[in-house]
Amino acid sequence: MINGEMSKDLPIWIMEPELTEKRDLAARKLLEGGQKKAHIPQTPSLDDIKQQLKGIREDALSQIDHLTRELKANLNQKYPGVKVTQARDEAEAVGYITRISDGTRTISINNSSVVSQELKPGLLASGFNVINSYLDEFEVKERKILDYWDLPRLEEKNLSGTFNVSIKMAGIDQSHPTDGKPRKYLAVLGANAISAEDTTAFFLEHFSNIHKDLKEAEKVVIVIGLDKIVKHRQDAAFQTKCMGIFGMESILLGIQPEPKRGIAIAGLSLPPADKERELHLVILDNGRSKLLEGKFRELFLCIGCRACNKHCPIRHSFTNVDYVWTPRNYLNQFLYGGEKSIDICLHCEACRLECPLQIDLPGLMWKAKIDYISKHGRSFHHVILGMPELLAKLGTAFAPLANRMMDIGLVRAPMEIITGVDRKTRLPVFHFNTFRRWFKQHA
Repeated sequence: MINGEMSKDLPIWIMEPELTEKRDLAARKLLEGGQKKAHIPQTPSLDDIKQQLKGIREDALSQIDHLTRELKANLNQKYPGVKVTQARDEAEAVGYITRISDGTRTISINNSSVVSQELKPGLLASGFNVINSYLDEFEVKERKILDYWDLPRLEEKNLSGTFNVSIKMAGIDQSHPTDGKPRKYLAVLGANAISAEDTTAFFLEHFSNIHKDLKEAEKVVIVIGLDKIVKHRQDAAFQTKCMGIFGMESILLGIQPEPKRGIAIAGLSLPPADKERELHLVILDNGRSKLLEGKFRELFLCIGCRACNKHCPIRHSFTNVDYVWTPRNYLNQFLYGGEKSIDICLHCEACRLECPLQIDLPGLMWKAKIDYISKHGRSFHHVILGMPELLAKLGTAFAPLANRMMDIGLVRAPMEIITGVDRKTRLPVFHFNTFRRWFKQHA
């Protein structure tokens, strides 16, 4: 742990959660001991925190090109031992990681979406054995929290988790390969924020997986999305704290038994590192600068806290993906061609209301859908489902036959392909005698 403010190596600070209850208990003990109330720091309100966060994000959005240049210049000047590269897209980033791997095929990643969602598919396609070290930190035998109603609802109780810097590292330790600590694998870690001014990189850690990788991997690659660059160290620290504060309950929703638990890094027979350890830093664009040019500019404000996931009614449809699914990630995947549609979104506004920055995700999804239709036209099943009155008239005209046909699996299977309606969906029953006919007879 480094207590000094600066060193000859890149400063890497790790934040970890600390329960508010501990702080409140300490405050109560001070009062009971006769201490003045004025000596106890006041906890800022969530509204104040949101307002401060919005200011930081809007400032970063307005000058991201300048901040990127400043970050690169300061890295090259202060820490020439750190190998810095800028990647336009995930293919360039994966290509760079492949070149520096020197034949090492094992990669440990953290749960950051920039790595698990954007880089992991390319790394797997390149033949790497990718292990999410976050999932190896705990073993869940039974899922305790089934949905948002099981959450502790800390915000409603005016409680919030506190996150403070617990570990300050000066780069990565250059331990001698014979001491058995560094091992021959790569760690590819997405940072939560970085300061352009003094280049301090911040990680939010709920367990110990990130610190282990920073201490043990022969080569460490820190991935910085453009949206993670802010001006000052205090801004980077505050943004990282906010990821913990607003995302803590969404983390609980993601803790569930893993049906196919892979081998952890600790369980692999990896040889000790036979070279001096290396620290690389990849500044990744991957479509982020494009967001700033048009109607999806607001997405750049997102800090990736995943609060939008807490009340989302469709997140259960995406439990089979190998990354942390959120409405924001769903939209990003669609914008960059990873998803064929965003039709599953119900536009219920839950994600916008939960977002600490009130990003209008439902509105942005509508814009993305309109853009897609204007370029590619409506699909056949959209055209069919867009004529409910015609379908109802046809079903009514052939009511007895239509109802029997809807119960036949051989009919529902092709119907699912044509219309997109799941074959297990219970459809309404048609009646030959409609309300209008009944009304005419009894008026």
